[in-house]
Amino acid sequence: MAQMHGRAGDVTYRAGDRLMIRALVPMLFMGVLTYLLFYLGTAIDHTLWLCIGSAVIGLGFWCLSGIFRLESFADRYYVGAGGEYDVGILLSQLPPEFHVFNGVGFYGGDIDHIVIGPTGIFVIETKSHGGTIAVRQGRVYRNGAALERDYLRQVKLESRYVKDRLGADPLCVVQRVLVFARANVRSPRLVHGVQICALKSLPRLITEPAPFLSAERVEQLSALFEGTNVGGTDHRRSKFTMMWTSTSRIRLGSLARSGLLWLAGRNGSNHQVLNHRKRLADQ
Repeated sequence: MAQMHGRAGDVTYRAGDRLMIRALVPMLFMGVLTYLLFYLGTAIDHTLWLCIGSAVIGLGFWCLSGIFRLESFADRYYVGAGGEYDVGILLSQLPPEFHVFNGVGFYGGDIDHIVIGPTGIFVIETKSHGGTIAVRQGRVYRNGAALERDYLRQVKLESRYVKDRLGADPLCVVQRVLVFARANVRSPRLVHGVQICALKSLPRLITEPAPFLSAERVEQLSALFEGTNVGGTDHRRSKFTMMWTSTSRIRLGSLARSGLLWLAGRNGSNHQVLNHRKRLADQ
């Protein structure tokens, strides 16, 4: 089993969690203000009532935009993190002389995986696109349509950062890999210095080259990344956790929206009861 550093997909999961919090916190404030608005009713000053009502309306629009953003970016974060997790599990099965760093932070974001072992240094960028991946005229296509982002350039930037960290040793050649964890890759090939492959081809790509780094050199190079910002310390994450994250979290926005509607209806009923009691007291 390879020596693992950080949890695969953890950085991407946290990015999705931050987006969810930004969407749900305004809902909480809107729920509190809505409760006060219906509970106090005419007992408060008319101007204050209008101010609270305006705040509720403003937060309502903010919540709707947050929900739509959450739903549109759910696949990008949670499904993407699931793909990184699958790659991390596969990399953990490499021989013990390999070091695997997951979620390494750098100036352009984070590097999904860095592998250092006897067969060299590998920078691996993971994508969770489905369908069929093909390469034509130096461009990557998915189901016949060009991908919206230049992932080849992304891998090159990441490898440049890793090369700078490793130093000027001519043996420290960084291999660039773009792996599609959930797609069928037609004829894996080298494109502009980046190896494109499917998940099943990744272990062979790393272990088949002839070893040229000694065990001592592997440890020296791995020590250069020991103090970097990686996505955690425990690479073990249960399949149940993955399933919960990729399903329940995605639906949490819609559940919160339903809860707010229920709360508003309940508050409305309480408001009617209070008004009825007030009319009885006046009589």
